[in-house]
Amino acid sequence: MDPVAVNGAQRTAALRAAVLEQRATILDVTRFVHEHPELAHEEVQGADRITAALDALELERPFAGMATAFRAVLRGALPGPAVAVVAVYDAVGVPAADGALRPAHSCGHGPIAGAVAGAARALAALRASLAGTVVVLGLPADELVSPRAIAEGSGKALAADRGGFDGIDAVLYVHPESHTGVWHSSKWMQLFEVVTAADADPAAWALPFAAYRIDQVVRGADRATVVLRALGDTEKQLDDRAAAARLAVPHHSWTPLGRTESLTSDPRVAAAAESALSDLGLVPDPDTPMMPFSTDFGNVSRRVPAAMIGLTRPEGWAVHTDEGERQFLSPAGEELAVTMAEVIATAVDRLTRSFR
Repeated sequence: MDPVAVNGAQRTAALRAAVLEQRATILDVTRFVHEHPELAHEEVQGADRITAALDALELERPFAGMATAFRAVLRGALPGPAVAVVAVYDAVGVPAADGALRPAHSCGHGPIAGAVAGAARALAALRASLAGTVVVLGLPADELVSPRAIAEGSGKALAADRGGFDGIDAVLYVHPESHTGVWHSSKWMQLFEVVTAADADPAAWALPFAAYRIDQVVRGADRATVVLRALGDTEKQLDDRAAAARLAVPHHSWTPLGRTESLTSDPRVAAAAESALSDLGLVPDPDTPMMPFSTDFGNVSRRVPAAMIGLTRPEGWAVHTDEGERQFLSPAGEELAVTMAEVIATAVDRLTRSFR
């Protein structure tokens, strides 16, 4: 077979055409997930809609001990590696006036869900020329400080700990970000549950905002329970800051919760992702900065060769705001979903043919 037809412009055009054939499904899943927001580990409707769109794949659900997680497998007709792509579909918890949390999709998880479903369907349509195995991993609880993510753990980290990535040769994760390109590093993060005096004022604690954040305060009759998030550029810095905070913060008890490891990218996976972006007419930023926050994809990236791809636009994305909630269901958000699907399908195809 002509290598240009397999790996060059003709192959990219074929992948793009296959994705565009799935445009209606991409937008359907995007809109449904966005309009049916569910908090971490409660994403029943979202998981139902995504898996319904993956009816041509072998489906396992629940997965890795999580009711709203799933694994869908597409086996290509040609030999090759197993390449996974991660879908997320939980909503952000927005505090309401009564103290309850309103789920809202202000982080782009609707477009991500639609993109992954559309890319998988496009690759299934090209199965006769597809190498290796494509695995879609639907994983809940991306919003790390949602109540059940705090209590039970985040989906990608739990799956990594429970063998959910065993047998995977490479993994991709695509998310709207402030830069287009492959993200190579992020902060380390540790959550702590701090029980302190009922009248404690966490805002008065001498904690630098860049190093610590107060994510939740629940007051009882005789004590308050605080979820404290510590951040560090390195694991040692994280541990040093946590130790200093424990000495500085008045508390009755101090309990470590989930730890999120720093993101790292595999050069081979990153190169395939950057090649896909370039071939689709997107310009990858060669100098993506350290992510100023933490994602549990870092835990995955330290176990499996991985790359996290960001996509932006000139106006940026107002992530985790009311405006962001509107943006991700606007025409711009829907076009983002289609573009993401093109990137995923092209990068996955590159990896199944080149990764060893």
